[in-house]
Amino acid sequence: MSADGAPADTAFRVADRLGGLEGPWDVFAERSRLYEIHLNGLRVEMVRGPIRLEGYGIRLLRRHGDVLGVGFQASTELSADGVARTVSEAETVARWSEFPAPKAQLPTAPGPLRTFDILDPTLERDAAGALDAYVAALRGAFEGKADAVPSFGSVKAIVAETTLANSSGVAARYVHSMVEEELAIKSFGGPEGRPPGEYWYTGSERRLRPEALPDRVEQWIRCARDARRAASPPSGNLRVVLPPEVLEAILPGVIGFKFTGAAQLRHMAPEIGTTVGPASLSVVDDGTLPWGAGTTPIDDEGTPRGSRPLITGGQVSALLYDQLHAGALGTTTTGSARRGSYFHHVPGRRYMGRVAPSSSTTVVAPGTGGTEAELIEAAGDGLWVQQIGWASPEAATTAFGGEIRLGYRIRGGKLAEPIRGGTVGGLLMAPNGGPSLFHDLEAAGSRPVLCGEVYTPALLVRSMTVAGAGSGTATAAP
Repeated sequence: MSADGAPADTAFRVADRLGGLEGPWDVFAERSRLYEIHLNGLRVEMVRGPIRLEGYGIRLLRRHGDVLGVGFQASTELSADGVARTVSEAETVARWSEFPAPKAQLPTAPGPLRTFDILDPTLERDAAGALDAYVAALRGAFEGKADAVPSFGSVKAIVAETTLANSSGVAARYVHSMVEEELAIKSFGGPEGRPPGEYWYTGSERRLRPEALPDRVEQWIRCARDARRAASPPSGNLRVVLPPEVLEAILPGVIGFKFTGAAQLRHMAPEIGTTVGPASLSVVDDGTLPWGAGTTPIDDEGTPRGSRPLITGGQVSALLYDQLHAGALGTTTTGSARRGSYFHHVPGRRYMGRVAPSSSTTVVAPGTGGTEAELIEAAGDGLWVQQIGWASPEAATTAFGGEIRLGYRIRGGKLAEPIRGGTVGGLLMAPNGGPSLFHDLEAAGSRPVLCGEVYTPALLVRSMTVAGAGSGTATAAP
């Protein structure tokens, strides 16, 4: 809501200023409020908000013989002259661009929107007060910890109102929220001890959860203490257990392109029916998952969201499409249009991004691997990777890899000494069934966790390449 409590109508106001503009066209708009609190140690260093942002993107579809010209321009200027300039610039882009679709089609009015859990009610009522109370609880959870403190902290809350209008009669609105946290927890001791250890946590979710802070802070402190005494990992091809927090840094960046019409148009998508993993592997794109970071009642073109199996029984079963790519490839939209990059969709700023098909929330089906302790026991000897720094997934090749910021040796089916440094990586999928995370999936745990844009259990991978500076080497069991 705005300061006066009125719902946002940004896209509708812009659409009214378009007059008799030739279609097809659509207007995607956002009005957002950002609140943030920064910590220096346990001291509140800065409080900001509300920082208000309102903007829109206009997309025009123009026929050029057998192709479409797609014109797009974003703006924050809502005056009649500002909208007219934005349209003129979009027309110029459309005149010189070409997209290989034989027809231009946009969604029609979807009817009443379904309701999903995507808005934290405490942020909707009083975002500044809710964030202040959350940070107070966060600081309180560190009290009495003599050897650990957040050396840096930032908590941001965004409430965004999305509106969408098009020349086919769509006029839709919904409100959603996002919380982004970044904390550096430092563990230290006396001058005779080891150098300080630091654990850097980053995460995003749609709501504040102060009730979870005591357990989360204890985990972060344990990680910082372990980072202080961690040794280098060994080198070799090792059994590796990846928790949901690590998979969140890998899966969306690959799935969000590789399993879409954008990849298919470039001959980079896997063929339907291709085997990419064991029969136990199933992956679903779910745009309706409660509190999922990709959940919205409609996609960014106005098509209702749904759930779509991408991998079933280890085989590719479907791809994701928006209207334009569906038209180019002779199929129908799956309600998978997203504004911005498939690497990052920031509420309040998505209006600046072009439309492309992408994933919403990636769901990996739980398996029979049991709890995380049982996965570790099944691994026998290998590594538990707690955190990867900059996994850098490469969408076209599916390659990923990064520094092991914190992990643990697995010895005799139990977690052993902490490790830090070196790298771990590989491919998410490989052509012709070659070595990859999916191909070498040995077991999936039975307890999925929602982390940003993934809902997945921990996964045990039979073999991953680890490059460490340790004195020994290790090899995965056959």
